[in-house]
Amino acid sequence: MNILLVEDDLAQAAAVEKALQQSGHTISRADSGENAVRFLKANQVDLVVLDWQLPGMTGFEVLHWIRSNLGREPAVLFLTSRVLEVDIVRALEAGADEYIVKPFRAIELVARIGALLRRTCRKENIDNAIAVGPYVFDVERRNVSLRGKTIELTAKEFDVAAFLFANVGRAVSRDLLAKLAWGRELDSTSRTVDTHIYRLRRKLSLHSENGVRLSTVYTHGYRLEEVVVCSVASEAPVSAAPEERAEPNPWLAPAA
Repeated sequence: MNILLVEDDLAQAAAVEKALQQSGHTISRADSGENAVRFLKANQVDLVVLDWQLPGMTGFEVLHWIRSNLGREPAVLFLTSRVLEVDIVRALEAGADEYIVKPFRAIELVARIGALLRRTCRKENIDNAIAVGPYVFDVERRNVSLRGKTIELTAKEFDVAAFLFANVGRAVSRDLLAKLAWGRELDSTSRTVDTHIYRLRRKLSLHSENGVRLSTVYTHGYRLEEVVVCSVASEAPVSAAPEERAEPNPWLAPAA
């Protein structure tokens, strides 16, 4: 696998490179965010191992550039000394796939990168199909079915839905969805993405009874998650009424 290591500390970079090369990976190095972006414009990699605190352009800004310009690939792993929970959440919601705090243990780093790359390889099956619960997306034929019944979507609706289903559990920004479906960022006041999300909630019946939940991530975008579908046991009657679950109304358009 091809890995780009973005680290300005020479000792840290050498330690990471040594650990990863022993696992058979090909390592390229960049010592700044700007150099990382230049490299990524000209080269394809499977994974970016990224420090947050870099001279000039920060690691978080590099992550934002990757997701805005390259989409869901490559995978991004933060390897940083920032330990605050708010930083970890911010990075993951912005599209990071993994987060490891320095000082790191070489054996753990190699294991996590191996697991991350295996997940990335599985996601490459998007070229053929995406299956989440009762939903199946045939990307080649550009159709989607729910429990075997085909659902008609427009081209833009399919692009948005397929990307959300291919990134279950990950917060996806409105800007990234616009870039993927329309080829450009939309005006900040545009409701186009939100309107498409509203239609997808209705057309695909995106609610917990079908094993998924589409949530709005405040000021950012959306997250599609798998949920456990609870079935009522039929072996014996229950005297008390089952507890009702309070859920958001899936028919309401999301707030701006």
